Amino acid sequence: MHDPTTLPDPFDTAAQALGALLDALGPGSHHLVCSAHTALGSYASASVTVECSPDDQDQANADYEGWLMFCHLLAQTSTAFRDATIFTRTHTTDSTSVLRGWSVTEGWPQPMAAADVFAAYCTDLATGDPIPPEPGTDYQAGTPLPTASGNSAN
Repeated sequence: MHDPTTLPDPFDTAAQALGALLDALGPGSHHLVCSAHTALGSYASASVTVECSPDDQDQANADYEGWLMFCHLLAQTSTAFRDATIFTRTHTTDSTSVLRGWSVTEGWPQPMAAADVFAAYCTDLATGDPIPPEPGTDYQAGTPLPTASGNSAN
């Protein structure tokens, strides 16, 4: 565990992570979900839907409350939670979407393999049994993101 006096503010890091995710996802309609578990079994989830303009990558429309809750939970993953993940669904047409995933390590998203994203969505959590994939969904690996300090993460 890092010395907390040398870490950047977790909320600033979370906002940077959300920005890096949106940059990686590019233009379109994106639904992002952050989920986290504590060692004692508590669970929290927050989501935000963001419309990114194809004309200006820096222009994104998001529900402020959703953005705030998403960043708040993501900020807490570095201190209070473990086993945190982020999944994004990008709607490519009315009937198709791309699903990507990241695990969260020390408050920063790390790309999941496509097989892990598929397994997360196609496994019944209660029984562990496989469930059919969602029609029209392309399960893809998460994209590597630059770190909060600007270096590329693997």
